[in-house]
Amino acid sequence: MENKIINIISSVTSIPEDELKKNTDDENLWDSIQKVEIVLGIEEEFDIMFEQEEIANMTNIANICKITGEKL
Repeated sequence: MENKIINIISSVTSIPEDELKKNTDDENLWDSIQKVEIVLGIEEEFDIMFEQEEIANMTNIANICKITGEKL
């Protein structure tokens, strides 16, 4: 799951996957438009829907993986 999420984030942000894997706790890796694209990509990939509160808490890769894992 984490690899798929990192792949989605990498394709949206153009940040290499290796760099993202080293910075899973870093915030501000994407802007608000990219965040929407990331969320939509994850929802489509895993066939899930996020609540607004969950999306607001998606501030870094670690949080995104945790929140996505809870939905699966």
